[in-house]
Amino acid sequence: MIEEPGDLQRIPQSFFHHPFGWIFLETSFDFSARIRRGKLYQNFGNVNRETVQVEAHPAMHSDQIKAANNGWRVPKNLTVYCECTDLLSRRNSGEGLRMVLGQVDAASTWKIVQVERSIGSDIILTLRSESALGVLPELDTSRIDLANFGGVKSAYDRALDAAYRELPTSVVDQCRNAAVMFVSRWMQGIVNAESPTEQDLGAWIKAIRTHFGEHEKLAFRSALEIINKLHPRGKDNERHKMSLRTVDEDDAALAVHALGFILREIGWARH
Repeated sequence: MIEEPGDLQRIPQSFFHHPFGWIFLETSFDFSARIRRGKLYQNFGNVNRETVQVEAHPAMHSDQIKAANNGWRVPKNLTVYCECTDLLSRRNSGEGLRMVLGQVDAASTWKIVQVERSIGSDIILTLRSESALGVLPELDTSRIDLANFGGVKSAYDRALDAAYRELPTSVVDQCRNAAVMFVSRWMQGIVNAESPTEQDLGAWIKAIRTHFGEHEKLAFRSALEIINKLHPRGKDNERHKMSLRTVDEDDAALAVHALGFILREIGWARH
């Protein structure tokens, strides 16, 4: 569980180095939605292995021989797990918290979006990936003013989530919203303003041209223009008035990649 920054430094080296950690058993994975579901278990006791009585395995002859005189049960030295009730003691039973799966040399970060208890008392988690999966660069938190980070991260997350789960028009809408948030907060730092100026994307494109000059930041402005020009294609009246074609999946992908380019140009992308 990642509940404070220091937890990222305590990811287990391996199962053998950390035998009392939690175990996530995946039951399904939707790559396009970045969603995985599975059961979460914790160690039953405080020892790595213990002797327990289990049902004899029907395919193991040695089990059958031992079990014949022991009520068809055999003793085995096992690591015993049970449903992870420890998670339920966390805030909101764990919903909204972050979890790392894997080991220190190869791990991924996930957000717990749902916790359920099954009829068999299993703890079932629905996890959503917090990785950009190569679509958007990761935000460099050290380059973003702390007062603005919450709004920036929220706009970033909505754009990333839309890229996998929503229709093309919604993807473009969220990319435009994120572009306005990024540019307004970035320009606040450039001009040393006490608070950000709130205006639409077209106004920001003009403001950047005025501040830096007609022949500067051309690629940056072009990326902003792409997102801004795609936006009317999702509005029926604007599309009819301007004789535009309907925005499609490729257009939405272009908007997402333009947003990634914007992040890199303003220096907010982690390398």
